[in-house]
Amino acid sequence: MNENRLVAVLALAIFVPGVLFALRDFRKGRARLMLFSRARSKVEATLAENPRKFWGYTAFNLVVSLTVGVFCALLFFKPVE
Repeated sequence: MNENRLVAVLALAIFVPGVLFALRDFRKGRARLMLFSRARSKVEATLAENPRKFWGYTAFNLVVSLTVGVFCALLFFKPVE
């Protein structure tokens, strides 16, 4: 396994639990930003109280997830020089 694949696998190993936590929060009707530490970040939005902020946080989390996923896939399949 070359360095690129190792970095991609390590990034996914770190990132996947965060995505699972965000998905669990989404199903419960609340959202917190994934960019910051979830333990320290008390900024959250619920669908019942503030739907606009909830959907904004959800969209941001989706963009972060897709970006990291795409870059991990690109790193994993990058040809060895």
